[in-house]
Amino acid sequence: MEDKKQQLLKVAQAAFNNQDIPKAIECLIKIVQQKQADARILCNLARLFVQQKQFQNAVNMYQDALKLDATFIHTYHEFGNLLKNLKKYDEALNVFVMGVRQHPKDFHLHNQIGMVYELLNQNTHAIEAYKNAVRINPKFAKAVNNIAVVLYKQQRYNESAQMFELALQVDPNYVEVYSNLGAALNKSKQYDKAIKMLEIAIAKLPKSAGAYTNLGNVYNKLYEYKKAQKLHEKSIELDPKGSNAYANLGCALKNQGLMKQSIKRYEQAIALDPNFVNAHFDLSTAFLTIGAFEQGFKEYEWRFKKEEMHSHIVKYKEIFSKPMLSQYSDAKNKIVLVHSEQGFGDSLMFVRFIPQLKKKFECRVIFKARDELVELFKNNCSIDEVVYRSQPTPEFDFHLPVMSLAYVLNIKTREMCHNNPYLKINVLNHQLKINKKNKKPNIGICWSASTTGESYEGKVFDLNYFEPLIRSNKFNIYSLQVGEGKEDIKKYHFKDSIIDVTDVFVDFEKTAILVKQLDLVITSDTSVAHLCGALGVNTWTLLQKYPDWRWGNKGEISYWYGSMKLIRQKINQNWDSVFQSVYDRIQREFKLKL
Repeated sequence: MEDKKQQLLKVAQAAFNNQDIPKAIECLIKIVQQKQADARILCNLARLFVQQKQFQNAVNMYQDALKLDATFIHTYHEFGNLLKNLKKYDEALNVFVMGVRQHPKDFHLHNQIGMVYELLNQNTHAIEAYKNAVRINPKFAKAVNNIAVVLYKQQRYNESAQMFELALQVDPNYVEVYSNLGAALNKSKQYDKAIKMLEIAIAKLPKSAGAYTNLGNVYNKLYEYKKAQKLHEKSIELDPKGSNAYANLGCALKNQGLMKQSIKRYEQAIALDPNFVNAHFDLSTAFLTIGAFEQGFKEYEWRFKKEEMHSHIVKYKEIFSKPMLSQYSDAKNKIVLVHSEQGFGDSLMFVRFIPQLKKKFECRVIFKARDELVELFKNNCSIDEVVYRSQPTPEFDFHLPVMSLAYVLNIKTREMCHNNPYLKINVLNHQLKINKKNKKPNIGICWSASTTGESYEGKVFDLNYFEPLIRSNKFNIYSLQVGEGKEDIKKYHFKDSIIDVTDVFVDFEKTAILVKQLDLVITSDTSVAHLCGALGVNTWTLLQKYPDWRWGNKGEISYWYGSMKLIRQKINQNWDSVFQSVYDRIQREFKLKL
């Protein structure tokens, strides 16, 4: 009988060598049927079934192997990996854990457990599993690298960079880590070190497409977009199927104002990876920049799949558990809960569409707004009821994130975004009065923005740019700046020259009462711009050369706000020409010399 088994094994091996997989399977099955198979043979047979994509047969063989010999370590590795590849993550985790019980010192199994936890988005458990692998084998650089990758996903970039450096200390020949380290250093804004690490990665692995596109991302952060473009193109040359490089190239082109070219690259990235969330989102902003609203707002819905939105969805799960209003929903006489989602400016900008929402769907609208917006939105835009986001959610039938209003209403053109003021505020009999007696023009200024907002560094400018205006005795200058930027008044010794009443800005209603009394507001791209535009206040919004999508890439007219003028950088990151234009305009508008 043993001779028969050996003969079948020889035939199976010969068939395998000749790539006759069905013949090899047939021979091994005969051994199984004769009850002469051990765990090794069953694993070999399972591997052959995997090659033939007979996955259930492979699963059955691995299960039989475990029943036959629970100590055979290869079964746990192979079976767990198969289940992981089949995206049966809970089952894979169970197999690897069973393996660790049998072989607690096998650091590879601990590493595999970490990888499955990562796939399950259980990053804390993943880190602990990787640490277990490193405790068993401190020289296991792969697990150290994996810890760093999870820290990167958690946006703990400084810790991630330190862990990548440790991986290189453990194994200096683990050259792939240089590229990972460069990416983490880029995110932690250590640009010079990032460039150095990525240049080492390219020198050691000259065909590493990932290293080239990671280096391109660093130059993108340094506003060297043409250099970034060339590096992303080199990455694509090395790996034409690298979806990340196409998306990164799209960003480099978008930052040069080359929107149509960027759209093409984002679409190529999506063709390679249809579920590439960030590529879909970035594609939406490119479409919206050129006014292609129908495509843009459709793609913009991908924002809910972005990692940054997960915590918001979890926090307000009682809202997202109900149906979301669609273009085709029957909401007649139903309650639609519109709710704030991102920044203040987003709600201020899109609340304009609520009258159209009510008209189209014949519904009742409750707006669950960020607390600072509630008093302002009351008695505005035909909203039936405004509630605080910090308070319990009232009963409703459909929910609608405020930034989805344009998509649900099928806003296709700029002409459909009316420019008339749509927010009203009563300034009569209010204690927040400005000085009209000296007959000087009253100008409000705002120079910073939310540090958590997108493209913060490009949007803001130094308060010092306003010095000629602040030092002039021909104007009353009011600060509209709240948050960290407010400290700049004291820093630059402008306390006696700027009227700062922002301590009473407990919400946007108070800010609105002040700005409505001003002759002009000059502001960075922040919520103040949207508030003033919505109120119809004379506003000049100062923009980087290629700003956020809502401002387009050219012209001084805002199709969102009729009372607003857009003043743009002529040279990227150069505010000098912007403020020269500001002061020329002030002198013309008020017929006063600074």
